[in-house]
Amino acid sequence: ALLPTDIPGVRFKTGRSRGGSVGVGIEIQGRNPQILEILAEDIRNQMQNLPGVNEVETSLESGTEEIRVTVNRERAQRYGLSPQDVASTIASALGTRGGTQFKTPNGEIDITVQLGEEDRATLEQLKNSEFESDAGMVTFASLASFELQQGRNTIQREDRMSTISVFANTESSARFRVGMQMQSRMQEIALPKGYTAEMDRSFRWMTEAQDQDSTIMLFAAVLIYIIMASLFESYVHPFTIMFCIGFAFIGVALGLYTTGIAMDSNAKYGLLILFGIVVNNGIVLVDHINRYRKQGLFRREAIIRGGQDRLRPIMMTATTTIIGLMPLVLPMLYGNADGTARRWGPIGLVVVSGLAVSTLMTLVLLPTVYSLMDDLSHYAKRVVASTKA
Repeated sequence: ALLPTDIPGVRFKTGRSRGGSVGVGIEIQGRNPQILEILAEDIRNQMQNLPGVNEVETSLESGTEEIRVTVNRERAQRYGLSPQDVASTIASALGTRGGTQFKTPNGEIDITVQLGEEDRATLEQLKNSEFESDAGMVTFASLASFELQQGRNTIQREDRMSTISVFANTESSARFRVGMQMQSRMQEIALPKGYTAEMDRSFRWMTEAQDQDSTIMLFAAVLIYIIMASLFESYVHPFTIMFCIGFAFIGVALGLYTTGIAMDSNAKYGLLILFGIVVNNGIVLVDHINRYRKQGLFRREAIIRGGQDRLRPIMMTATTTIIGLMPLVLPMLYGNADGTARRWGPIGLVVVSGLAVSTLMTLVLLPTVYSLMDDLSHYAKRVVASTKA
């Protein structure tokens, strides 16, 4: 529903909630808030120029307007007042401090003493208000300076250091790329001594997860090769089947690019599932070809007959798998995917797109790869034999 905008005395300000936003943040730390603001503005300007960034804001922008009071210590001492006394009196005049409590038979009642509303409607009225000191009546304006400034929405401190956050709201597919570009640019920024700027924790966790996922993918590929090498009793033909994984990556890249979905952690889980499925198609085809060759058929005839025999089973297996995963994929393509669909949809999309392309390329290109790898194997054996001779 739209908010009414014609309510007298009411100003509306809209903003985004960071809880569900996708983007990259940078945390700047130091002791002087003014220097931090300058550094934050510099970093903000650099982030705005990066492709894929929708908007950039700092933790200073969403704060409310407030009155900054700077007490003149020398003048206050002339009237027998400390800065704390002046601050306490101003807070009492505005009603921001609790006064005392009045005890009644039914309980205690909080009492707050403050200036009348007509005497504190403007900043000038507050500055000209008088209060009693040891040296007589004195105005606030004679003891302190007043100015309106944009206050911080939150005061962040880490390790007793002031912190300002700069957050760039990005497209989901560009988040990691923008973060890496900003990380390299930060190394070129000359920071004053005692000030630091680093990527926020969420991006650091994402980078660590990226490294872990790469290790897992590599381990899965090595494990698949070891298992196939033991099954085929060959070091060459497992490489032939590993080409199916390369074919699958082509399909995954096309699927994610056309839908605009990022390669997140769930999509990487889909890759692990996809590895097992596409490798199985390659194993079925190569194993059948090897059986025909053991029966005495020439390589060319074995490849042709093996492809003809395994065309139907491979296509049926791939088709049923794709159809079974369509309930996960369709919400990502048509309609608003949220909740469970948004969580598991990337897994289904990765498997479907990778399996569809890999199945076709396996049936068309894998026989050629098999022939090339077989020729390479025979050539390597001849080289080894000639070396021994």
